[in-house]
Amino acid sequence: MSTLRLGDKAPNFDAETSEGKINFYDFLGDSWGILFSHPA
Repeated sequence: MSTLRLGDKAPNFDAETSEGKINFYDFLGDSWGILFSHPA
C-alpha cells in the first residue's frame, strides 16, 4: 500500500453509498473531489 500525498491522483474505486453504488472517477467527472478518512 502506498501513501497518497497532497496533489496525488487518487486511485479509482467502486463504493456502496447511501445514494447507491458509485464509481469514484465517474462520480467526479471533470470536477475536483476531496477524500478524507477517519479511524472509526
